[in-house]
Amino acid sequence: MTAVTIARASTLLEHYINKDMPVFLWGDVGIGKSDSVAAVASKHDADLLDIRLSMFDPVDLRGLPTIQNGETIWLKPAIWPKDECKPTFLFFDEFDRASPAVQSAALQIVLNRRIGEHKLPDNVRIIAAGNGSTDRVGTQRTSAAGNNRFAHVQAEPDLDSWRRWAATSGLHPMVIAFVSFRPELLHKRSDKHDKSFPTPRSWASVAEFADAPETIRMDLVTGLIGQGAAAEFEGFVRVFKNLPSLDAVIADPTGSRVPKDPAARYAITAGLAVKATMQNFQNIITYLERLPQEFSVLGVVDACRRDESLTHTSTYTQWAVDHQDVTL
Repeated sequence: MTAVTIARASTLLEHYINKDMPVFLWGDVGIGKSDSVAAVASKHDADLLDIRLSMFDPVDLRGLPTIQNGETIWLKPAIWPKDECKPTFLFFDEFDRASPAVQSAALQIVLNRRIGEHKLPDNVRIIAAGNGSTDRVGTQRTSAAGNNRFAHVQAEPDLDSWRRWAATSGLHPMVIAFVSFRPELLHKRSDKHDKSFPTPRSWASVAEFADAPETIRMDLVTGLIGQGAAAEFEGFVRVFKNLPSLDAVIADPTGSRVPKDPAARYAITAGLAVKATMQNFQNIITYLERLPQEFSVLGVVDACRRDESLTHTSTYTQWAVDHQDVTL
């Protein structure tokens, strides 16, 4: 199937959910599938029942048997939705890592909205996710009959969606700047047998150590994204650390030095985007306008993604008019 960006996948997911169609979200590890489901659930004010199906046995879905009045009945499992009024997402994550028996039990729920005597309330929507052929080990084939019970969406990472998420999540500006500078490292599987490699998820972890002491930072980052990417990131951090003071740039936007190195330009643009406020936005734009247009656009867009109120300023309105050829 044709792959779509993770942002587009979220939009498709919403449409399927609105029509009460079970949907299966496919994609490589670490691209944000689970986060996307959680974000859609939050948008719909829905409870999210996150079930890592690979950790379950069939009895975990059906419940344990007991004897009542000489008959065997099945106790309702604790994972079963309890609120029959509030919107609820039943999320079968790691579906293709589950055993065939567990997949079969889950598919009974998908097809019939029930398993045994337990019936899903009408307020429940069903979502599944898996890695499929993008993962090299540990996955199970899903049956044609099972596949036919879902709408399928193949997602892939994209820089714009990740930068939008990173800006609103308060990710360290060094990480945002580096990935913007080296977008091919947003998600890159190693050709070797390395256990660590860059993914959108692992970059979020790298951000936790961006300010770690220089004596240990590279080793910490290597453990998250592998040696090659970590070496590049370390070099970029040193460029970032040698930038002019961001506060000094904001205080004197026309007199502060403008770096010529592309990496330094990405770095200072990301740093200023994080610093932007209603009070200093004009000075930041004044400085960004001294850079090539792509950096001006990058900095203003990132600043406004982080703080949407900036788009309501006269400063932004004038900038948007001046750059309507690239912002419309």
